Amino acid sequence: MKKYDKEFIKKNMYSGVLCDVMDEMGYRNQCIGKELMPLKDDTVIFGPAFTSIATTVYSMPESPLTAQCKVVDQLEEDEIYVLVTRGDYNCAVFGELFATRVNNKKCAGVLLDGYARDLKALKEMDFPLFYAGHDPRTSKGRAEINECQIPVIMYGVTINPGDIIFGDIDGVAVIPKDIADEVIEKAFETIKSEDQVRESLRQGATMEAVYAKHGTI
Repeated sequence: MKKYDKEFIKKNMYSGVLCDVMDEMGYRNQCIGKELMPLKDDTVIFGPAFTSIATTVYSMPESPLTAQCKVVDQLEEDEIYVLVTRGDYNCAVFGELFATRVNNKKCAGVLLDGYARDLKALKEMDFPLFYAGHDPRTSKGRAEINECQIPVIMYGVTINPGDIIFGDIDGVAVIPKDIADEVIEKAFETIKSEDQVRESLRQGATMEAVYAKHGTI
């Protein structure tokens, strides 16, 4: 993928247009909506996926959380830590101390199909997090994270290592890495077209006429 200005993308892109572009390209199952929420309304994440899986355990492992620590330590700069729990929500699998390590690694954020805790601290950190809910219970003896950098499925969307994640208040777009450049370029073209549509509507043009001319609504 081309090297993009991350802050420019985060400021000027939005999940809806990325989903529209992928729809037009035949990729119609690449978005996650109401199932995940941003930590704050203005939280935006953008970057390549580092995937991992949490598995429920029913007794205390010999070395609890050690595997999770090793997984998080593998993260690289600008990556998004993607964690799926296979639908088991029996504890928090992410919190402030792990967030501190993720920040230190200069990662782009966390996409968490699971529960988080320490939300007050995370909000004070302005941490870039999308998550399914919150729970004060530790994952120690409840969940182990010991698989990473493999394809995962989150709410029916397949996420491969290196796929591009973009999330904002509307939802999360998962862009297959092989088409990421094309999707982003087409998305910016669509945004320019939408600007023209917006101006035409402000000048009194009908929706039908504008759509017929620009193909964008």
